[in-house]
Amino acid sequence: MTFTIEILHSRALDLLRALESLHMIRLSSGTASAAGEDGKPARTFEAIALDTRGFRFNREEAHER
Repeated sequence: MTFTIEILHSRALDLLRALESLHMIRLSSGTASAAGEDGKPARTFEAIALDTRGFRFNREEAHER
C-alpha cells in the first residue's frame, strides 16, 4: 500500500524514521530527503517565459471576446 504524506513538522519525520527502524514502514529515498531543514516539504515552482517583444494589447479586440 502506498501513501503520499505532507510532513508539517520535523518531529513527524523523526517519528516516521523510528517506525522505519522497527521495520513497520518503509520510507523511499525521495520521501526522507524531500523535507527541508525546518521539516516542511521542499516546494518547487515551475514557470514559463513568454517573449512579448512586439506585442501590442488591443483593448477593443479584448472586449469583443
